Amino acid sequence: PEIQRARVLARPGMSEEKLASILARQVPDAEKRKRADFIIDTGQGFDAARATVNAIVAELVGDKAGKPA
Repeated sequence: PEIQRARVLARPGMSEEKLASILARQVPDAEKRKRADFIIDTGQGFDAARATVNAIVAELVGDKAGKPA
C-alpha cells in the first residue's frame, strides 16, 4: 500500500485529497482478496510473479481440457 501511494502521488496533478477520494470509492483490498479466484503477489519480484501467473494459466488450461488441476 505504501509503494502504491507513493507511485500515485508522484503522478502529475495528484494530491493527498484526490487520492483519499479515489480510495474512498474503491472496494477495500481485503474485500477484493476475498472475492478473487487468484491473487498474484508482485512484492516478491518479477520472477516469482511470473511463476504464479504460469501456475494459474496451467490450472485454467487444465480445467478447460477437462483435466484436474
